[in-house]
Amino acid sequence: MSETRNIVVLGASFGGLSAAHYLARHTLPKLQQSKGAKYVLHLVDPSTHFWWHISAPRAMVSVKEIKHSDSFVPIMDGFKQYSTLQDSIIFHHGEATGLDTNTRSVSIKTHEGASETLEYYALIIATGIRSPTPCTTLHGNYDISQRALEDMNGKLASAKDIVIAGGGPVGVETAGEVGDHFNGKANITLIAGSGKLLPVLNETRSKKAAALLAKVGVKVVYNIKVQGTEQASDGKTVVKLDNGETMYADVYIPAAGVTPNTGFIPDNLKQSNGYVKANQQTMRVDDAGPRVYAVGDVAAVDKGAIPVFGANISHDLLADAKAGTITEKKYKANNGETQLVPIGAKTGIGAYNGWSMPAFAVSKFKGKDYMLGNMPGITQGKQYKKP
Repeated sequence: MSETRNIVVLGASFGGLSAAHYLARHTLPKLQQSKGAKYVLHLVDPSTHFWWHISAPRAMVSVKEIKHSDSFVPIMDGFKQYSTLQDSIIFHHGEATGLDTNTRSVSIKTHEGASETLEYYALIIATGIRSPTPCTTLHGNYDISQRALEDMNGKLASAKDIVIAGGGPVGVETAGEVGDHFNGKANITLIAGSGKLLPVLNETRSKKAAALLAKVGVKVVYNIKVQGTEQASDGKTVVKLDNGETMYADVYIPAAGVTPNTGFIPDNLKQSNGYVKANQQTMRVDDAGPRVYAVGDVAAVDKGAIPVFGANISHDLLADAKAGTITEKKYKANNGETQLVPIGAKTGIGAYNGWSMPAFAVSKFKGKDYMLGNMPGITQGKQYKKP
């Protein structure tokens, strides 16, 4: 009987799902030709559905405009296209709770609460990051975020005082959506922890973003951070600031700060900030032993790293299986000034590699529907038709 070699992908959001589809399209078909082993692709995720959480700022104000059925899709539906791999792709509804690089196994707590151990021949860590609220990233199964968005819709509709914390793109986009929908009906404040909005963009573009927010009734306060919150007896949220002052909000939205989902990973495989210690050129986790990789937010790399990861894992697996040769690649991050930030549906601020993008272009490419049309690129792997 041939050996079974498990290729385990931890996480099935943007990075993990991209990695899995790359493997299903380009690597597994070649490995199937190997007679010495059977290769099985395992996906592990706490959610059965992928969420296009790029659209969260608008979904927070209206799940009618960003419908759940459009932004949440079953993860495994995208793998039905691989007819020859149906017995070689397995989904585990659960989360990783431990990683043992000596036994080359991961511990999993299933959605139902049971414990499993899964040995791996190759491992891809793509567990992503977690924001302070399930309104902006998944906090377990997808229905938690769906209920949080619906609840936020209701609260915002009747709110008189709304406070949003975070001067980055999520905070600015959220403030823009809230202002676009509720300007004149509520007092809206955006708290920025530094002296400017949108740190990736230059000062001129930052000031323009502030001006666009002002047009939809958003007041921005700078150089202040939220130290904590508590509920008042009247149901309002008390927002405690680091300057000693407090604010009172009917709705408080934390839109700053994320935490990598790496609690299960040994300390020697993590950087001091908690992110995976991956080789930023090859996507390999060198200290974890052979055939261990990290992609996506948990490795602090963007989607441009997926083809590099794909080439390198294919090189490693195909060489071991004597099933072909693939040239290795190296990843180089694009650190140019690139960011698109809608402020409502019809305007926004943006730059691409340092070049300004006009407001109508930001609206067309992102503000219209937060790029929902691009979702099949991830959920069906269409971005990776070519290796």
